[in-house]
Amino acid sequence: MEQTLLKKGLLLNEDGSLTESGYAFDLVKEYNRKAMGKNLNKRKEWDYYAFLNEDNGVCITVSNLSYLALFSLTYIDFKINKYITKTYIKLFPKDQKFILPKNSSEGNINIIEKNYKFIIKHVNNERVITVIMKNFANYDAVKVSLKVRETTDKSMVIATPFEKPHQFYYNQKKNLLVGEGSIEIGRRGINIPRSLGVLDWGRGIWSRDNTWYWSSLNYVDEAGNNVGFNLGYGFGDTSKATENMFFFNKEAYKLNDVKFEFSKNEKGKIDFLKEIKVYSESKDIDLVFTPLFNRHDETNAIIIKTNQNQVFGRFNGTITAEGKKFEIKNALGFLEKVHNVY
Repeated sequence: MEQTLLKKGLLLNEDGSLTESGYAFDLVKEYNRKAMGKNLNKRKEWDYYAFLNEDNGVCITVSNLSYLALFSLTYIDFKINKYITKTYIKLFPKDQKFILPKNSSEGNINIIEKNYKFIIKHVNNERVITVIMKNFANYDAVKVSLKVRETTDKSMVIATPFEKPHQFYYNQKKNLLVGEGSIEIGRRGINIPRSLGVLDWGRGIWSRDNTWYWSSLNYVDEAGNNVGFNLGYGFGDTSKATENMFFFNKEAYKLNDVKFEFSKNEKGKIDFLKEIKVYSESKDIDLVFTPLFNRHDETNAIIIKTNQNQVFGRFNGTITAEGKKFEIKNALGFLEKVHNVY
């Protein structure tokens, strides 16, 4: 598959369509939101962070879907393979503070409401993340404090069209982020040691009913190398570029196709707790994912429906990039299938 490398310039034409589709290693396209015109009120924007280590993990979502904003925190305890998720929804978020930054490397998020605070600031080449939420499961409150820094200037960037000319998805995955800090749940303080993670930065307008497949890995191998990948498919027209990329220390390698092969139960439905094969036709991607648990979330409301299966587990196998074979061994990450109607 021949993939198109994006050129520097504006993301959108004056009519709101993509100037070009393809991939890059940085946000070379300027997200010119005003070009959406009358479709501006259909835009969807999010910042999603996930940091994992052998003891615990945190996942943070800040999103604005135009007619609602969603703020979510998940804490994971890998010692017992349990998690807690709390989500708040704000209908018709009109205030300026709910508009997310046009670039992942600058601009702050400062959302303070009665029951939650989501603050993400750029300070001295770091991101300082503070999340405070009331009524976190059976606890009165939770507070997350993280300092995040980048270890590579390479990232996965893709500009993806959909069927309608004004629909698009502009996405960046910043892998191999380093986060550390603490979480206070009720009166219990928990250390979040040095953890590798990912920022999923997404902006665009796309079809209301969609399904995507995504997996992310960020870990330190036995030799002390930072190793990660972004693998996924199913979202938009990816004929000009896939979202698949492998990261090794400061380098990034573009990959072609990928597929997830799920096992099914006796009723013909996917069993998310059985081994999942992750592979490419060329065998450049040859992985087996062994699940630990499934973070399942399902919502069926008037204006939004979701069926999310985010499975945490371990990857084993190999990835071959530019003639080099890299071994992935007992690496903690996640793989998901998500169906959204919103």
